[in-house]
Amino acid sequence: MSNFTDPFLQSIETRLNDSDVGIRRVAVMDLVDSPEPAAVELLIMALSDVDAAVRMEAAKVIDEFEPVDMMDALVDALTSTDEAVRNAAANALADLKDQTVAPALLAALSGDDPFVLTAVLRALKPMRIKEARVHAIELLQHADASVRREAVGVLGYLQEVENLPQLIAVAAHDDDSEVRRTAVGTLVYATSSQVSEPLIAALNDDNWQVLVEAIKGIGRLKITDAIQPLIEKTSGQRWEVMEKAAESIGKLGLIDGIPALGACITNPISNLRKAAVAALGEISHTDGLQFIAVALDDNDPDVRKLARWAKDKIETADKVTSAG
Repeated sequence: MSNFTDPFLQSIETRLNDSDVGIRRVAVMDLVDSPEPAAVELLIMALSDVDAAVRMEAAKVIDEFEPVDMMDALVDALTSTDEAVRNAAANALADLKDQTVAPALLAALSGDDPFVLTAVLRALKPMRIKEARVHAIELLQHADASVRREAVGVLGYLQEVENLPQLIAVAAHDDDSEVRRTAVGTLVYATSSQVSEPLIAALNDDNWQVLVEAIKGIGRLKITDAIQPLIEKTSGQRWEVMEKAAESIGKLGLIDGIPALGACITNPISNLRKAAVAALGEISHTDGLQFIAVALDDNDPDVRKLARWAKDKIETADKVTSAG
């Protein structure tokens, strides 16, 4: 028996259950011709279809529906016993990006289902709704790490100075490394003077992904006080950490980092060698030429190409300095 009283929706429901993928795709296209709000339920059904082509068609159709008409059905679908339906509804919510649905999303945060809270926070994040702040701060204490991570994301997107103490605390103390990594990543909206200490402190984290996030933030904000810790991270770490440390040393542009970058030139990981050569080029000091000379004979053509660029950049900078 159909769940719908409208004959047109009944027809679409029947076709969405057909074994023929082509028939299901056409049924999705026909959804836009229905003025009934209940059509959203069929859209959710299509979003969880086993065939990728049908799901893709359903994703295109989303824009044809009024977001306010979709909200209730999507939020209800988040609690479905069918995992595919829950995931489809969560993805559809995240794609809405329409502030008219914000009140309904905020209301949905009153529950305690981790999946619902995570999906709703993810949907709220790009909307930058100030009213979401108080909810996000409260949910930083939630038992579920996914909820805390998305709450951090909401606060990070708001880019408000008053949220920094909470984000800094999470970056330093949350039990979950992914939550800490996300919190560290949000700090870059602040100024270097506001977050230099917590970013440098994050270099002591025992998770390499948190380290990478902190190193990237230090380079982006050009926190020169971190040069020594960055130098230390260019050796004895995972290569991903060493690579980002080399990149950030280049962004700081300090000659103190040249010996450490030079030591990376002979590392067996080509990505690290490339990062070191590029950083030497960014620093553009003649002390780096001895290491660039080694890189010019590297067995990786990309390293050699970067070395030629770095050599030209250093020599040009030296000429300018000498002429001045």
